[in-house]
Amino acid sequence: MTCFGDGWDALSLSEIAQQTGLSTGGAQRITHTLTQLGYLRKDARTRRYRPSPRMLEFTYQFMRASPLYEVAIPVVIGLRDETQETVNVSLLDQTDAVVLIRMPSQRRINPSSVIGRRIPAWAVSTGRAILSRLSEEEARAIIDAADLEVLTPRTETDPDRLLDLIAEARAEGFALVEEQSVLGEISLAAPIIDGAGRPIAALGITTSTAYWTPDSLRERLAPLVMRAANTVSRSLQGWKEF
Repeated sequence: MTCFGDGWDALSLSEIAQQTGLSTGGAQRITHTLTQLGYLRKDARTRRYRPSPRMLEFTYQFMRASPLYEVAIPVVIGLRDETQETVNVSLLDQTDAVVLIRMPSQRRINPSSVIGRRIPAWAVSTGRAILSRLSEEEARAIIDAADLEVLTPRTETDPDRLLDLIAEARAEGFALVEEQSVLGEISLAAPIIDGAGRPIAALGITTSTAYWTPDSLRERLAPLVMRAANTVSRSLQGWKEF
């Protein structure tokens, strides 16, 4: 299922085999099973496959099973209403930040990040905020494993510099990122900590460089973001991710 997305709306059997590295026969068996289960749809005319709405069940089930989602939603709504900016909660999965909650502002909706979207953790404030609460060894291992691709002309891809920025976030209590993954976008995030003292997510604000500078974001929004993240963390003190 991961071969769909990023511009791939519907795929032929040969394209699925190419994207996944499977043989044509292997791809055919898997697509047949997923179609029978209702997770894929096959166009009878074009013979191309696309995900079906049943895939949304996984999102629903994950959210229902997540104490983080239940606890964070009212905090996210409150911060969005207070700041009139887009508020996100993201999780760390390997080297990516995965969007769990996104509450958009009314004045600006950025379609680059939607629920379930994976973004390189090292290039976004939520990802760096989570990395800042890991040990230096853990953070370095994730940076070393990441594909440090250039996403914008301002993307920082030097591993040592990224680790320095993560260390700065560790000292300040929040991560601030400007135009690292999307031009014109600036964001600030703080980590969410579980009952074991581990960073399980980060809560952040994403906005436009047309409205905010790094200094104004740091001065006016950082205290609000850290307060919101701490509120969620306190509610999770009796819960451990593993």
